[in-house]
Amino acid sequence: MSYNVKLSNEAIQDYDDAVAWYESQQKGLGFDFSYRLSETLEQIENFPASFQLLYQNRRCAVLKQFPYKVFYVFEEPQPDVLVFAILHDKRHPEMWKTRKV
Repeated sequence: MSYNVKLSNEAIQDYDDAVAWYESQQKGLGFDFSYRLSETLEQIENFPASFQLLYQNRRCAVLKQFPYKVFYVFEEPQPDVLVFAILHDKRHPEMWKTRKV
């Protein structure tokens, strides 16, 4: 079963900020970040219960190649997954806890 992955407005802003920062560091690096994020979101879409459970129904998946984590909410049997944060692992290690779900 494939689940519907949706991004909150805050997660979209996290994504935009990360892409802009990586692109400012090196041309094409923002694209690489987007590609790795897409891979991770696809994995979440197909296997949302396979990632680390943090607290209640909140989970996180780690991006390959980049120090970012994708935080999301998933409860079976609902078909929706809400990504509520895409955060740098070192800069904002606890910020996911402040996000409303």
